[in-house]
Amino acid sequence: MLRKIRNLFITGLLVLLPLVMTVYLIWYLFIFLDNLSSPIFTYLLGRDIPGIGVMFAIGVIFIVGLLTTNILGKKIIDLGEYILLKIPLFRNIYLSIKRILDGIFTTNNASFKKAVMFEYPRKGIYQIGFLTKESSNLFEKITGEKMYNVFLPTTPNPTSGMFIMVPIKEVYELNISVEEALKLIISGGILSPAEKPGILQKIID
Repeated sequence: MLRKIRNLFITGLLVLLPLVMTVYLIWYLFIFLDNLSSPIFTYLLGRDIPGIGVMFAIGVIFIVGLLTTNILGKKIIDLGEYILLKIPLFRNIYLSIKRILDGIFTTNNASFKKAVMFEYPRKGIYQIGFLTKESSNLFEKITGEKMYNVFLPTTPNPTSGMFIMVPIKEVYELNISVEEALKLIISGGILSPAEKPGILQKIID
């Protein structure tokens, strides 16, 4: 009974914690930008206008997004990121958050394309990883078969892990989302995804 209560508590915590942290971080971002900009607008306009700081925050976010999609703006942002990454503590926190957000929300070649399952480190033991792309032809020439580049995360911190290459014919492409796979990994198997048909083994002749 106590074990069941503990599992229910942990499950609820794992569901609520990411949600609360996400809402808190977004709210903190808006409050920070609002507190930063409101005194400036109050000084320039001569009076306090409620909500103008929030509008400024929204505008800043859109401008950063616009700059990131622009070649010159992207170079400026990359330069700023390069300088900030020289700060040891900031570097560790920033890269951990950035990797997981890139893996979930981006659609470029650096993102996690899908959740996959394969036998590792030996036959009979299965791991869940994230497919990034097909390996270079260089490795196909060495191994004699096509390979997948896979990121193998750790529990409970999926931002750490290892890069491995797995033969395509040995990879099962799972019919679950990246988010569902992350929940499964972070929870140590407590939050299992719902059963779905169509778990396919990718076989290349």
